[in-house]
Amino acid sequence: MKKKITAIILLTFMLASLVSPFLVKASENNEPEIKEVQLVFVTEKPVTTETKEIIDTKSLEQIMMDSFYDEMESLSDIEDKREWFIKYKDIIEKYADIIDPPESIYDYFDEEELDLLFKVVQVEIGDSDDFIQKVNIANVIYNRLKHERFPDILSEVLVEGQFSIKDIKATDDTILACEYAFMIGDTTDGCLFFDSNETLNYKYIFEDGAHNFYKYWKEN
Repeated sequence: MKKKITAIILLTFMLASLVSPFLVKASENNEPEIKEVQLVFVTEKPVTTETKEIIDTKSLEQIMMDSFYDEMESLSDIEDKREWFIKYKDIIEKYADIIDPPESIYDYFDEEELDLLFKVVQVEIGDSDDFIQKVNIANVIYNRLKHERFPDILSEVLVEGQFSIKDIKATDDTILACEYAFMIGDTTDGCLFFDSNETLNYKYIFEDGAHNFYKYWKEN
């Protein structure tokens, strides 16, 4: 009886040793195959820590870009140009890491030139608080810089006799208007001259409530 029990145990052990390797092998073969199929289906490449970070970063950038476009679109609801520009600058600064910010006067002119520009616009606009009137003055100055009949250096455009120059402090709104005129575009349709008493012998284009604006006669 003892020999019979021993034989049964031995037989069971032998059968287990024959079967278990195949079970282990099947498990080892099947599991990687399942994982590989899942990865190919989801990413087409094995997902590593590095690729996961890239995917997450791209997703974050896309979310940020969508948010940027939404905020830019919201600007269309703002009618006041000054308020619009302040909001515009805030958005540009907020998303500066994911967009290419537009160039500004601070990219083109040095501190001394800008100080002169701000003072000239402040003097020429007088007591007016109208934002667009200040923008118009700044645009005439920028138009002269680009025109072949005037110097292309700001300090040579802003000279006594052409503009009033006084040592006064420009307001934040005047500085903002100079920024707006440069970044957003010409509000004068290319005018090169302005006055307040209609004494210039040039082609009259428009008036903004403070000044009359002109071009050369032969220009469009």
